[in-house]
Amino acid sequence: MIHLRQAFSLLLFSALGTQSALAQERAMEETFSVSAGGYHVFRADTTLSLVSRNAGAGAAIRPADTLGLDLENTVLKVNGRYRFSPTSQVVVSWYSVGSNATRTLESDVDWVSPDGNETIIAEGSRVSSSLDYDITKASYYWSFYHNNKVELMAGAGLHVSRFGVDLDVLNAPGGAASSQRTENAETTVPLPTLGFGLNYRVNPRLHWYLRGEGFYMEFDDWRGLFTDLEVGMEYRIWKGLGAGVGLASDSLNVTETNSDYKFRYDNRLSGAHFYLSWTH
Repeated sequence: MIHLRQAFSLLLFSALGTQSALAQERAMEETFSVSAGGYHVFRADTTLSLVSRNAGAGAAIRPADTLGLDLENTVLKVNGRYRFSPTSQVVVSWYSVGSNATRTLESDVDWVSPDGNETIIAEGSRVSSSLDYDITKASYYWSFYHNNKVELMAGAGLHVSRFGVDLDVLNAPGGAASSQRTENAETTVPLPTLGFGLNYRVNPRLHWYLRGEGFYMEFDDWRGLFTDLEVGMEYRIWKGLGAGVGLASDSLNVTETNSDYKFRYDNRLSGAHFYLSWTH
């Protein structure tokens, strides 16, 4: 009878240990994970400035106020993660925010083409414009502390921002046809980043997370400052399928200064991220 009790106890502890290990694997040790969903930008603050170095012409504009360009909308956001060892993983992310608008200007707009030539768009002109902002990130994270509840990570990677604005003058003041057109202000800026991460397992199905990245760098004609922060939670619905929600905020400040012009782009986005995930 004693032997039977000992055998039963060993089987029970073994089963509990196996379930605990599986719960830990499901929650925080997946080899592969991909998520896709909507990123709803509920607050966007953007300023563009393009100034001639020689004549001092040009001015800062807020695209939302001056041109009617509104980045507060819902876009697709995709994340992926591959854990190639218990302590090492690669994380990638992509989303793109853009807007198009047509508006009659309520005041003159001073602009400078990329070759340094001044362009003045007169008040009353009807202008078609677009603004695009694409963000791609890839990072390596190292888990320096990991148990069945908590995972703490530190990492480094690359943040690539592509942004551009295009102005088309459709009609001059008074409705007369106009052939005036400004050059595109467009560029791509890669910035290295340093980051940290936290995963906390509430139970086998639910965990919450915190991610943060940032960097400041000066090189050649460029100066850039970037910060990104997201906090959220994810719930495992069934096997590998999960659903999550998060709040995110990112800020990018880029300045290019050369012999012809000084270009400055400030963009701050805050949004809510709703997604479905698949892990294996």
